[in-house]
Amino acid sequence: MLESPRLPVDGKALDVGAGTGFFTVKIAKKIHAGLPKVSFYAMDITPAMLLSLAKKKVNITPFIGIAENITGSVKEARKHFNIPGKFDAIFSTLMLHHSTQPERVFKSLKEALKRKGKAIVVDLCEHGFEEFKTEMGDVHLGFKPENIYEMARRYFSDVKVEKLPGICCECSGRSAEIFVAFMRNCS
Repeated sequence: MLESPRLPVDGKALDVGAGTGFFTVKIAKKIHAGLPKVSFYAMDITPAMLLSLAKKKVNITPFIGIAENITGSVKEARKHFNIPGKFDAIFSTLMLHHSTQPERVFKSLKEALKRKGKAIVVDLCEHGFEEFKTEMGDVHLGFKPENIYEMARRYFSDVKVEKLPGICCECSGRSAEIFVAFMRNCS
């Protein structure tokens, strides 16, 4: 998020599928080192996860929502919290493979971004660990990067998807490659 286009000094960033905030907190600390006025928000469908994040006493506003309808989730959360209607940057880490409608997530990201905003999705590449569905509640066994590119291109004109060489998600002695998708809202 520090690369061009850089976040505005007072930017608004959202983590979709933040869980307990493991990645949210790390990213917020890194961004705040150079841009201390950027506001962070964390959305997840599981209240217990967000409660865990809130207990960390970090300057991140958690709220309940679903990735397939970020705008609707924000609208509902604004009844209780001071949350912007649109964001300069939205990121999601290891959430997409839990989504029942991954393509809808890309549409939802586009709708929730400000003009010239950017979205970053990090998730699993396609793998064969069928047991992840029962062990971790995965809906999808990862994705082919080219399929992610096609889904994202339906909503974003500027898309880049690449595998992260040498970085894998490891669980119980199994390892799956990771991809990152960069998308810009040019309109």
